[in-house]
Amino acid sequence: MTEDITLPSGAKLKITLSPFAVSKALYQACLEELKSLKLDPNAEVDLNLFKDLFCAGFSSKRIEQCLDECMKRVHYNDRKITPETFEPAEAREDYLQVCLEVALTNIRPFMKNLGQLSGRISEQVSQNLQQKS
Repeated sequence: MTEDITLPSGAKLKITLSPFAVSKALYQACLEELKSLKLDPNAEVDLNLFKDLFCAGFSSKRIEQCLDECMKRVHYNDRKITPETFEPAEAREDYLQVCLEVALTNIRPFMKNLGQLSGRISEQVSQNLQQKS
């Protein structure tokens, strides 16, 4: 699967889905970092939630390592991404957007059926609790 994206800067991004093990490692790293976030279903979603998500994702060395592996299959303006890609200041403006797009492309397939799966698990837990009482 390949995804072509035009960034707000006009730069072209071509993302090729990473192999299963590489994408899965990124997905697991994100889950590990984000599981410590406390979400209150009664609290209003505010700027602090987005700050916490941003900081957790972009400060994690493990996520960065996994993302670097995924970047090996990505082209920025028709050139493979290398450590030098984001040296120019104008390219650095795209860096966070590139990271987000690459992460979403590789994580999204794992999450597609998450709602359905969580519903089934919840139902099974309820049935098990009813049987025990």
